[in-house]
Amino acid sequence: MALSSKFESVNDRGRREAGSVARQLKGSSRKRSATVKLEGLMLRLVRELTEIVLRNPGVVIVPFDRELSPDAAGKILGISRPLVVRRMDDGRLAFRYEGKHRRCKLHDVLRLKAAEQKQAGALPALAKTNGVQLLSRRSVPAREIDDLVFGTINAPYRRSIGPKALVDALRSGESGQWKVHIATFFTDVRPDLVLKFAELHRIPNRRLASTYSAVKDATGEANPALERRLEQLAKTT
Repeated sequence: MALSSKFESVNDRGRREAGSVARQLKGSSRKRSATVKLEGLMLRLVRELTEIVLRNPGVVIVPFDRELSPDAAGKILGISRPLVVRRMDDGRLAFRYEGKHRRCKLHDVLRLKAAEQKQAGALPALAKTNGVQLLSRRSVPAREIDDLVFGTINAPYRRSIGPKALVDALRSGESGQWKVHIATFFTDVRPDLVLKFAELHRIPNRRLASTYSAVKDATGEANPALERRLEQLAKTT
């Protein structure tokens, strides 16, 4: 569980305060209690930690520049390892190789998470129905739907897919030269937005589900939330 406040950098004063606490605690590792004077950064840290321990079953404390594997980064971002690797390859997430293994910094992962959460929050006109978020056609113009979709799927790449090419690919099930863009449409665009885009462009749900399955088989990348929505729609039609 992350601290509710970020301590992204520690200046000389903060290190002096930490050094003071370390000196006070020296030799107390086997004692059940210790009296320590806290001030500044260390006092803030202990306050934050106390609140988190009270509210949560567990705590993980790591330095901001800790290197993570793609699997660990995926757990923080809430996505699969292949999607983390894609973000590394398209430049959204900085990384380095350690032998044959990829490694990324915790602070880069957190920045990406914040950016993606901000993007996800770009849909102000959402209504909650039975716990599922649906876009309202009246409150969100078609142009805004298209802008959100293409802003997401074109951002990582030098080449941009246009509306006609995307609609044709979704209707035909043939991704052609736009395979990565179509995969990004299904995995990075919110399920409610995927379905709204398909509705606005008159793409049948059955065809949308078929194209999604083909892309999933070809790339190995999946979107469980979208799959559940498509399954729900299939039962009602």
